[in-house]
Amino acid sequence: MMRGECVYLQVMVQMYMKGWDSRTLAEKSGMPYTSMRRKLRGMTPLHLEEARRIQEALDCGMSLDMLFARRDHAA
Repeated sequence: MMRGECVYLQVMVQMYMKGWDSRTLAEKSGMPYTSMRRKLRGMTPLHLEEARRIQEALDCGMSLDMLFARRDHAA
């Protein structure tokens, strides 16, 4: 995986389908942009309440487990 990539593939897919970037997702979920970038890149931990806010903003009907499955843990 390249440095700086989002580690949550399904979050990336959902953002792409909505035409959003990480700045838009941060705004929609009420999080600071720099925090959002770090969390999506796996640089800082993503807490449950933050994950729920992102899930709600994306409004995609996916479970937290599915939405936040990490790419870097794939076999």
